[in-house]
Amino acid sequence: MSALFLKVLHMSVCASWLVLAVLLLRLCLRRAPKWFNVLLWGIVAVRLVFPFSVESPLSLLPRTEAIRPAAIAVQTQPAQISSAAAAGGSAAPAQSWLSILAWVWLAGAAALFLYTMVSTLRLRHRVREAVRLRGNIYQSERIDSPFVLGTIRPRIYLPYRMDSRDRQHVIAHEQAHLRRGDHLWKPLGFLLLTIHWFNPVMWLSYVLLCRDIELACDETVIRELGCEQRADYMQALVSCSVNRRRIAACPLAFGEIGVKERVKSVMNYKKPTFWIILAAIIACIVLAVCFLTDPVASKTEQPSDPAVSNTEATPDPADTAPEEPAQPTEQDDNLSAEQEAMKDELSAAEEADNSVLDELIGKAVLDHYADAVQPGQIHVESHVVLAEDRRGTETVTVYLLVLQEIYSTDGESLTLENGSYIPTAITFSLSTSSGAVTEYWEPSDGSYSDDIRAKFPPAAAEEALQNDQAYIDDLKTASFQKALEANRSAAS
Repeated sequence: MSALFLKVLHMSVCASWLVLAVLLLRLCLRRAPKWFNVLLWGIVAVRLVFPFSVESPLSLLPRTEAIRPAAIAVQTQPAQISSAAAAGGSAAPAQSWLSILAWVWLAGAAALFLYTMVSTLRLRHRVREAVRLRGNIYQSERIDSPFVLGTIRPRIYLPYRMDSRDRQHVIAHEQAHLRRGDHLWKPLGFLLLTIHWFNPVMWLSYVLLCRDIELACDETVIRELGCEQRADYMQALVSCSVNRRRIAACPLAFGEIGVKERVKSVMNYKKPTFWIILAAIIACIVLAVCFLTDPVASKTEQPSDPAVSNTEATPDPADTAPEEPAQPTEQDDNLSAEQEAMKDELSAAEEADNSVLDELIGKAVLDHYADAVQPGQIHVESHVVLAEDRRGTETVTVYLLVLQEIYSTDGESLTLENGSYIPTAITFSLSTSSGAVTEYWEPSDGSYSDDIRAKFPPAAAEEALQNDQAYIDDLKTASFQKALEANRSAAS
């Protein structure tokens, strides 16, 4: 649920930038036909509907990091994750708050959807005794304004006391709605509003969408009826106007939205020129290219073959310039055996040092989360080192991505209870044989990215923020293998 909420939140933020561009474009092209405005809102809908987009150097969206919690609960393939929260570490508060916000979002969306369904059912109940006039046109004594109701089989409902001249223009208007598919687009817009109800920009967008739909429909009717019937059409608008301030998915009511603005639009209507239409189409294409695509991700140095749990991430070979091979000399030949022996000794010492450091890291992580482990549970960790900072022979600080998981077991199968995946910095004192931990650091909940950039070396910070998901599969596999081995050892 939390991951879904974060995805929706990220999509909503990106769409908000597109809405601002649409508002600016509407001001710049006020002489464009009103269907152009509706098309702009269609581009916003595409951004809200599709959870993915392509990268493009033409994108005008600001480069943003993926929204993520300070710690992410993970699940290993054979295990099932429960709702229990970790009892220790800074990951737990972030997970707790994120879970609460996700459920609040879901409750709000469900409430808005339920309100819409109840309102629609009540309206259908009100017109259940309507009398067919002809085709899909019905008359009812229990309504005050004409409207279209329904999506699969839409019907036009008219009040009985309507003047015959007004009725002609109202029917033309509602039939234009049906031909344009507005009885489908308005509910779709409200469905997107239900999902993104927490974003005030989306409420503004929906209100403007409803107004633009009516204005575009008015233009269609005037174009079909002819400008000589403009006055009669305006009279019908005024006669059927209603004072409804609620925001709803349906119905498409003839006189409920911006009657004054619609009358002015009808009075000032002029057939758009070819060049205005061409400019509007080009503007739509440019807007789609620039805001339906994401900015190209910045290239960060990635380990070519990152080792999990026991070594540092291997630096990019491109960072190391090849050296010109030295010409062999007689002295080199004499010393070659000694050099090879020295290299072997250094390599063995480095491997031993990495092995000791890996053991220290593993012990530090398990000790840090020890309070969250219940008797009988299996606690494992895996990690990848992104950078290392040695201060002489006194201290060493490692900057790494840490995955820790807690499993319960019935002796045979394993069930993942909880866990976290979070950038971490651990400082060890080398002055003691045990390598005591002098600092165990994790980013705080409210300033995750800023904390990491302030604590980590620049390259390691970008790797932790931009490329952390590249390591998660290997880390999960390593952790689960450790849990299996521990379970087998306990069973034997």
